Amino acid sequence: MPALKNAGPILVAKDIISNFVNMYPDDEVFLFYFDQLDEPLKVACPTYWIKDKNKLAHLFSSDIVHSHGIRPDYFIYKNRNKIKGKCLSTLHGIYYEEYKLQYGHIAGKLIEAFWTYILQKHNSIVVLTKIMKEHYTKSIPVAKMTVINNGRDLSHHDIDLDDKTVFEKLKGNYKILGVACVMTKRKGLRQVVEILPSLPNFALVAIGEGPEKASLEARAKELGVADRCHFLGARLEASRYNRYFDFYIFPSYMEGLPLALLEAAGAGKAIIVSDINIHREIFSENEVSYFGLDNPEALVKAINAAHLNRESLEKNAESSYFKKFTSYIMAKSYYEHYKKLLGEE
Repeated sequence: MPALKNAGPILVAKDIISNFVNMYPDDEVFLFYFDQLDEPLKVACPTYWIKDKNKLAHLFSSDIVHSHGIRPDYFIYKNRNKIKGKCLSTLHGIYYEEYKLQYGHIAGKLIEAFWTYILQKHNSIVVLTKIMKEHYTKSIPVAKMTVINNGRDLSHHDIDLDDKTVFEKLKGNYKILGVACVMTKRKGLRQVVEILPSLPNFALVAIGEGPEKASLEARAKELGVADRCHFLGARLEASRYNRYFDFYIFPSYMEGLPLALLEAAGAGKAIIVSDINIHREIFSENEVSYFGLDNPEALVKAINAAHLNRESLEKNAESSYFKKFTSYIMAKSYYEHYKKLLGEE
């Protein structure tokens, strides 16, 4: 892993490990990381700094080496001849689309081209959706790719008292639209802020940090909705907040397979999402309320539809989560894939 931090790919690995330790106690699991942090995320196995050469024997002698991120993938590319076992990587998004939004079209193409090139020495590439698999067929052999959906555990801890006060002030006067994400342009939160003047009975509470946060706060003030538009900042176990939301809103322009959305479904929330192909692959129209991107009227309509059909959306989204998107289902799929790579099936 790049680092033991509270980020999507790391949380996926953390959940895989937690399930492995419980499901297959006779197996040994180790996690290697690149960046040292003051408060690293806790995982259920021994963890080692990649620069601790005394511990690299664990990595090089492992039956399976599973990498997440461009630096871990590159490490395998450089050191493949030292690794005894099979190597696989999980790609957590369509990197051209992701980096194009940040750095432009050419940079997006170059980053994805380099990334897929260094995967050539891996035995297998896991992608999160069929849409991702189709995208990468031009640069990765189809036979090398396997689709495994993300899964996620749900937090049952409560939120801090100061944050509870925010919800208490809003409850009774407003229906709360909630979201947890890294606040970048890609997440599309500006669309929600822009339509709040048209929805006087709704408020927005967003969990997370990112380069767009200050701009979103400023826009809320300009529109006169700052009193019902709260950006609480980064929080550990953001899924704790789902129980305080009336609706979950996810207006993203592009995704891999968003953990926060799976957590919202598992919490039985009525969900409003942007009409993008990734969302269409994982949720049907009777499980979430869709809206077209950059279409304020469609967004308002989708929120009102979610309000009208709230009970059925909550029930259907939760049912979908327990059938397809738990961390146990994800971990079991990875373990079966490991066995296949090792010729044990």
